[in-house]
Amino acid sequence: MDSQATALVEAQGGVVGAGQLARLGIPAYDVQSWVARGYLRRVRRGAFVAGRRWDDADGDEQYRMTVMAVMRSRLDGTAGAVEAASHQAALALHRLPLWHVDRRLVVLSGDVQQSTTVAGLRVMPLRSMASVVEVDGLPTLALADAVVTTGSGSVEAGVVAADAALHGQAATTDDLHAAADRLLPGLRGRARVRRVLAAMDPLAESPGESRTRLVLSALGLPVESQVVVRDEQGGFVGRVDFLVAGRVVVEFDGAVKYGGADGRDGLVAEKRREDRLRSLGYEVVRLTWADLAHPARMLAQIRAALLRRAA
Repeated sequence: MDSQATALVEAQGGVVGAGQLARLGIPAYDVQSWVARGYLRRVRRGAFVAGRRWDDADGDEQYRMTVMAVMRSRLDGTAGAVEAASHQAALALHRLPLWHVDRRLVVLSGDVQQSTTVAGLRVMPLRSMASVVEVDGLPTLALADAVVTTGSGSVEAGVVAADAALHGQAATTDDLHAAADRLLPGLRGRARVRRVLAAMDPLAESPGESRTRLVLSALGLPVESQVVVRDEQGGFVGRVDFLVAGRVVVEFDGAVKYGGADGRDGLVAEKRREDRLRSLGYEVVRLTWADLAHPARMLAQIRAALLRRAA
């Protein structure tokens, strides 16, 4: 690639708009050649991501770069109009986890009268009460506003994002409630936002834990998050992801790997901890991503553990 183009792409976090390349005097056929050779990846008309960065990225990061590239391409063609990343696009720029959102859709808010959706791009009216900040050089709904607008469309997406923001201290519960107070009058999905605010938990340490808690609560199980367990003498045994009905420990295993010496040591330590919990009278149920897709199976496992504990 041309050295000027490479410098611009790197300066913008691995993305570039076609208009920006044209202003450098780079002809369209050079850009087409770079795409064909894998130096750039076209994610939408006029929007490009560095090929190597794209290949090395996970799904959330690919979506974030797509949002950035689309916004760079829009800045070239909207005659100075301000458009801000909104909903899941804003979550992505704030680097909050994305769950149960449409990664095929880039959502922007701007000076328009009504929403339009074309070729994976939705442009919505920018709400007068919305707070806009700059992230990576791009106008973006403030983090709390991004959580609230996303939660208006999906409770799971909102809770996962809210939990992460709270746990990482990027926002407070007061921030999220204040954003909801500002935005709710103009939002659809107000009931969903209220459910998000009622269900969020700063103790959740991962999207998997957030989703596990939502499923356990939906099943009507009394659940506590991040409970410290001590032995009869008050000694620390461990902190468990969830404690159901005070008797069953529920642990969420995400991408846990036990390969190599460190992994084997971790597995041994986890086994000892689990044996210690059982010796204190707790039942232990371990859940994975696959289990979350089958709530009835989860409920059966936990009910069986409760019955064993009662016996």
